[in-house]
Amino acid sequence: MSQLKVGIAERVITPPIGVPMGGYALRSGPAKGVHDNLHARALVIELGSELFVLVSLELLYPTQEIVEKLRTVVWRELGANVDNIMVTAVHTHSGPSVFGIDSEPERSCLDHYWRLVPSLVASAVLEANERVSAAKVRLGKGRLDGWTVNRRKPQSMLLDNDVLTILFEDSEGPKAAIVNFACHAVVLGHNNLFISADYPGAVSRTFERLTSAKTIFLPGACGDINPMTPGTSLENVYDRSIGTFRDVEEMGTAIACEAVKSIMGQKPSEVDVLSSKRCRVELETLKIPEVKPEEVEILEKELEKKSAEELTTGQLRTKLALARWSLEAAHRLQMRARGSRLTTEVQAVRLGQTAIVGLPGEPFVEVGLEVKSFSPSRLTIVASYTNDAIGYVPTLEVYDEGGYEVTPPACLVAKGSAEKLTEEALRLLRSLFQGGTP
Repeated sequence: MSQLKVGIAERVITPPIGVPMGGYALRSGPAKGVHDNLHARALVIELGSELFVLVSLELLYPTQEIVEKLRTVVWRELGANVDNIMVTAVHTHSGPSVFGIDSEPERSCLDHYWRLVPSLVASAVLEANERVSAAKVRLGKGRLDGWTVNRRKPQSMLLDNDVLTILFEDSEGPKAAIVNFACHAVVLGHNNLFISADYPGAVSRTFERLTSAKTIFLPGACGDINPMTPGTSLENVYDRSIGTFRDVEEMGTAIACEAVKSIMGQKPSEVDVLSSKRCRVELETLKIPEVKPEEVEILEKELEKKSAEELTTGQLRTKLALARWSLEAAHRLQMRARGSRLTTEVQAVRLGQTAIVGLPGEPFVEVGLEVKSFSPSRLTIVASYTNDAIGYVPTLEVYDEGGYEVTPPACLVAKGSAEKLTEEALRLLRSLFQGGTP
């Protein structure tokens, strides 16, 4: 039987101070400092002739452009099948803006940064490939209650609090790890102007400190799941301005400690299969509110005037951000959608008795719960924010309830999209596991 081999490497991808930050329309200015560096982490897994590459970015989203550029480089340099390259993001709201709510001067600064990112990430993949060594695998399944809240239904227990862990060990001890937990990376709110990987960064730092294994964090299906940190109010659960860097460290530490505890004492699992598949999925799109460029210019001038007068600008700032965002979303859909249909992808990898499912955008928690419940694998990790940025993916009944997550441009896809992604994910898993439990 072929020997499993694993390599891991990382690159700092922290943007320069002064770039606009992503995730919050209410944010009042660009980054004024760096609290903790952002990283790209690349894990290369080999088994016989099969090679799989998992990339995690401490960013808001992996854009389709970044994914395609990275896959091209890795295919050219390593000969890896594009079906075997998965790119995820931790979805930190304290990183650089990806698209949509920035002025032209700010975009210019960002464009230089985004041109560098694919090359930095690719170099991490190539280094990880050079560092592969024989490895064994330990699997962990823990649970961490009390740290999350369903922000649309705060009183409900519709959550996914599993902490799932894959630990790779070579002859010298723990080498690499994957930790999975379903929660938005929004411990820090719009009032934070310091670059940070939020709690996922703290998970990776703490797990590595405890085990010496470089750690990739994968967020689960958490489109409607927020942190429940000490200052969180159930009456105003969307307000994240109460979050602190101490909260970041405490939440990250809690998840990392649960992950470490879950693998302690576990026997190595045999890995005799490594295979990956992906499929294209067509989703119906919603209509984006029509915004004209001149409307954005008027709002920009109005905001500049009110800011100079030191008047309250929160509502105006949000209105401007949504107008810019709508323009950008409409442009992106025009570039990549065919009529009212958007093509994205679902990906799944089998690693022995374990599976990792990559879903695009921000699927709601029910999606992850259903995929895990009906998966034929012993342990299934669901990773959202994978390979594409398509906005929120709510479940069927949520559209009729209304609210932020179902309103364009935050949501681009129509009713039935979540169910279609779930169906395709389970189809891939059944194919990988031949319809049975390993």
